[in-house]
Amino acid sequence: MTEQADYSQWSSEKLIERVTHLEQQLREQIDKNTAQSKSKANSSPAQKRNRSGPKGQFDPSKYSTRFIALKLAYLGQRYNGFEFSPGNPTPLSTIEEELHRALTLTRLIYSSSKPSVNESTSIWEGCDYSKCGRTDKGVSAFGQVVGIRVRSNRALERRISGNAEEKEPGGSNLTTPFHHVYDEIPYAQVLNNVLPPDIRVLAWCPSPPASFSARFSCTERQYRYYFTQPAFSPTVGSHKSLPSGAMRSSREGWLDIQAMRSAARKFKGLHDFRNFCKVDASKQIENFSRKIFYADVQEVDPSQEGPVGYLDLPCFQESKSKDEIPASNGPILRSSSSFVAPKLYMFKVHGTAFLWHQVRHMAAILFLIGQGLESPSLIDTLLDVEHMPQKPMYEMANDAPLVLEDCIFAKKEDLAGLDSLEWVYVGDQEQRSNANAKSSKKKDDKYGFGGVVDELWKIWRSRKIDEVLAGTMLDVAVRGSKGSLYRDRNRGHETLTAVQTESQKVFQGGDGPRSAGKYIPILKRPRMETVSAINERYVKKKRLNSTVGSE
Repeated sequence: MTEQADYSQWSSEKLIERVTHLEQQLREQIDKNTAQSKSKANSSPAQKRNRSGPKGQFDPSKYSTRFIALKLAYLGQRYNGFEFSPGNPTPLSTIEEELHRALTLTRLIYSSSKPSVNESTSIWEGCDYSKCGRTDKGVSAFGQVVGIRVRSNRALERRISGNAEEKEPGGSNLTTPFHHVYDEIPYAQVLNNVLPPDIRVLAWCPSPPASFSARFSCTERQYRYYFTQPAFSPTVGSHKSLPSGAMRSSREGWLDIQAMRSAARKFKGLHDFRNFCKVDASKQIENFSRKIFYADVQEVDPSQEGPVGYLDLPCFQESKSKDEIPASNGPILRSSSSFVAPKLYMFKVHGTAFLWHQVRHMAAILFLIGQGLESPSLIDTLLDVEHMPQKPMYEMANDAPLVLEDCIFAKKEDLAGLDSLEWVYVGDQEQRSNANAKSSKKKDDKYGFGGVVDELWKIWRSRKIDEVLAGTMLDVAVRGSKGSLYRDRNRGHETLTAVQTESQKVFQGGDGPRSAGKYIPILKRPRMETVSAINERYVKKKRLNSTVGSE
């Protein structure tokens, strides 16, 4: 054992020399330890791999992949449509940008760069990516489908390195069977953890056909266009003072639902819809024939497919009967259903494929018919392209009420047209039961805290409260005028005279009507160029621009 020095007898010069020597030794030891740590980290990357962090070293070749399909739902008002176009900057982000960001953040796909509007290359290179529908700005979807190749939990095959056998990382061990669903990454849950709350992955399909394309394999696309009845705040006044409409006597704001239904059913079948779309000359489309399987106007039944209709199910009910709610003070409180206005309706249309803005053009014509400004026979005239080769100028309906309801992938031999893809939905019992076998504390990703239902409920409730507050304020404003409308419903309106205006109110699916001045019937309006003329003009302009650019 080294004898401890007695520094009390040392001179100042000797003590300073000793301290300097010890500091030098300490610096050398620190440098040595630092060098050893760096050497160890560089020589053993497999022992210290950050697979998910943004700054981690991620090698996609170390993981197996698989081709799957994803079913998405999103509210489109905050986004600039579904499709991301490189080189085309947009004021809002797109659904594809958010999806790509989530896939790369979770390392389900590998991308060396982020989406950039300044790049001309696709952000989906190497992913076998395809999409079913390209919804426009503001349009929502409940059943959008994409196909994509993603990282899998399945381990890569073993390889021989010298005398040792190594197994690549990837999740499961090859010595135990790998189940293509139970042992796989819960793709929907993983993506929902990082996606915005108004974009949700509802399900994934583990085994699409080998030649699957979300765009070309789709056999049916289903759309809904929602609207209220009345469409806008009705004209006030007694029935005797109302003006006569072009097709019928009515109060402005209320729609003739039966006339709209009669007109909507005329869309069914194979027709040329060039007069019900916006022509995209860049695609040089010449065939505008599309087959419509179903077209109708229906009242939305809240207990079946309306907003939060699932609350009508017994498993969500407060008591046995939804019409008899026990009160704490004894008497039975019955839910009031006598007041039915305003009602919610939807224009439902199913078809093989749709042209650009086709559904919004169809809805716009239906609204004109519902207001009594046009006859249902207008549909027949516009579908007869031999006698009407040029589209009359009219505005399409608003984007917000339109929803891509579902995308169907039926087999050719299936006459019923049912979806043939097997979807694994968030919270499916078979997936949860396997997960629970491994851990009794597994999170319920559907109904649990922070699950899909919980997050979507928050969005719905926030907007429902906005609806209630705005509706109540509207009632307060009406109740204050004349002071008697609510006190005497039978006589209050008889003292009011309808306001006569020279400008026609035209409903186009938005929050309120548009003042259109004197209404001009569709068939008397100016016509656009023929499709061939529009396409030819585009080609000439493109040739001219390329010639100028080469000079």
